[in-house]
Amino acid sequence: MKRSTLLMIVPVAVLLLVVAGCGRDDPEEGPVTVTLGYNPFLSDSFTDAPPPIDVIREELGRHHPDIQLEYYTMPQDMLEPLVIWMTSRDTTIDIFGIDEPWVTQFGRAGWALPLNDHLPNLDDRLEPAGLDSFSYQGNRLGIPFWSSLTGLFYRSDILEEYGFTPPETIEEMEEIISTVTEDRPDVAGFLWPGARSGDSLNMFYATLLYGFGGRYRDDAGEFLFDSPESVRAVRWMRDTIESGLSPRAVQNLERRESRQRFVAGEALFSWDNADIITWLDDPERSEVAGKWDFMPFPAVPGGRPASVTGGFAFAINPYSEKTDAAIKVLDIISREPVQKGFALAWGPVQYYRGLYEDPTVQAYNPNVEKLAPLVSIAINRPPSEHYAELSGMMAEEINAAITGTRSVEDAMTNLARRAATLERR
Repeated sequence: MKRSTLLMIVPVAVLLLVVAGCGRDDPEEGPVTVTLGYNPFLSDSFTDAPPPIDVIREELGRHHPDIQLEYYTMPQDMLEPLVIWMTSRDTTIDIFGIDEPWVTQFGRAGWALPLNDHLPNLDDRLEPAGLDSFSYQGNRLGIPFWSSLTGLFYRSDILEEYGFTPPETIEEMEEIISTVTEDRPDVAGFLWPGARSGDSLNMFYATLLYGFGGRYRDDAGEFLFDSPESVRAVRWMRDTIESGLSPRAVQNLERRESRQRFVAGEALFSWDNADIITWLDDPERSEVAGKWDFMPFPAVPGGRPASVTGGFAFAINPYSEKTDAAIKVLDIISREPVQKGFALAWGPVQYYRGLYEDPTVQAYNPNVEKLAPLVSIAINRPPSEHYAELSGMMAEEINAAITGTRSVEDAMTNLARRAATLERR
């Protein structure tokens, strides 16, 4: 080859290599900017601890200074824009927040990158209950960073006064309520959210479904809303109202209203999320400071206690052009410093192993030791690709059953039919 020809070829070849390398996710080619999409809360802290976004960036800078993290602030209701982006294979964001009820929808559509092979040691860091909440068909789809667990709050001082220990079964709980309320009619026996709005009624139903020995689906994947266990669970809700174990007002109570009554010292038992444990002993906010405790909701013989989870995780856009860098960011988020940062700024629940044995975490989150029994019995809400619609159906039919608008059997048969139709869409 002539020297003049060679001199012309070499610069062109070099130029082609440079251009080809511009789209590569290669730290050696310069800083990589990874975009994380989440609602505005990521830059908030509810304590004097730094907001989580600052903690993530600090840890990322310590381990991967070649990766820059851009925070894309999304609306609080993130589902619609995410669906639009994923449907169009948009690469605006590389990492996004995913709500637990969306997992089936995103998993089935392939809208979240499976992490099993990319982050194989997640189980060594995070409790299975957290990882399983954001898994689809065995694929880990997200790194949980905040969640909730449900359980039973009770007045420990009143139980002690009447010589009772915490109930181990639903029947024991009924006996305690009957005894106490007969002597103290000013105290509500058991509060729970029965209103159609929100998802709390569905979560309480899930607690009872498993407590009475039921489950969401059969082995073929069909919903079991009309199973004997499911009907029994909803009938028990209605019976607590008819028998006076619960005030009739519960059929219209939202969780916040139910919570307020327990905090005001007006109830013996209350089903609720665990997040209030951090301030229930504050006498400026609580009338039951030092007079309460928290436990898994009991079950009947043959059933299983269950704590229903909710919360968020970070997932990777499968269409991202910066997958390698995004994986490194999720790796950082799964580590103790960031998980601890969320615990200090936002409160529980995080699933990092041993996190709540940390003295600083305990100082910021009083009573977190009460969460340990619930983590091992955590269950998800009913998995469905169409959860938003299913949730509305569930609340409508269950509320109709507890208010007497329809019989329990008719309401749950109707729910089973509607859910099956929805799943076949």
